[in-house]
Amino acid sequence: MRSGVHTRSIQRSPFGEPIVLGLLSEAPLHGYALFTRIRDELAGVWRIKMNRLYALLDEMERRGFIQSHCEQVGNRPLRHVYRLTPKGRRLFQAWMRAPSQTMRDMRLEFPPKLYFALRRGQQAAADLIARQQAACRAELERLTNQRAAAHPNSYRWLICDFRVRQVQAALEWLEHCREHPLIALESLTGEERG
Repeated sequence: MRSGVHTRSIQRSPFGEPIVLGLLSEAPLHGYALFTRIRDELAGVWRIKMNRLYALLDEMERRGFIQSHCEQVGNRPLRHVYRLTPKGRRLFQAWMRAPSQTMRDMRLEFPPKLYFALRRGQQAAADLIARQQAACRAELERLTNQRAAAHPNSYRWLICDFRVRQVQAALEWLEHCREHPLIALESLTGEERG
């Protein structure tokens, strides 16, 4: 570090744990199987290096969200197979039920939530979308009021307007998802077959 210059610390995604919990909610998996599912099925949504995934798994096991046991497969080295604990299942379910409160959170956490909801069926996806639409409408009202209170064409007004338009775009996309749920389900199914 140079004098007076701070290096940027590496922060882990706050959504990594719920993604791992979601994958383990479907079936117990060993570390490499988790890694390949994340890499293959959640590409463009979340990525993690193998060594970081193992560190995350260790941390989650220490916190009681998952448990592991060793499994021998042929002549290969022992591998750890991870499964969800009741505590981990409750955490995942609470994460799935809670709508994203900010546009940043929606951008980062809503896509994996939608992935898991789609895997659980059309109704789960519709419920998730409806909760997120309600949260976005509340945020739109709050931001619209802030914009109305700002001096027209001031910097603050422009920033509020920018945020209002982000929420409007998110609402438009959510409505598209709500109106076309089978397209998303078929698309996901097709990718998994490939």
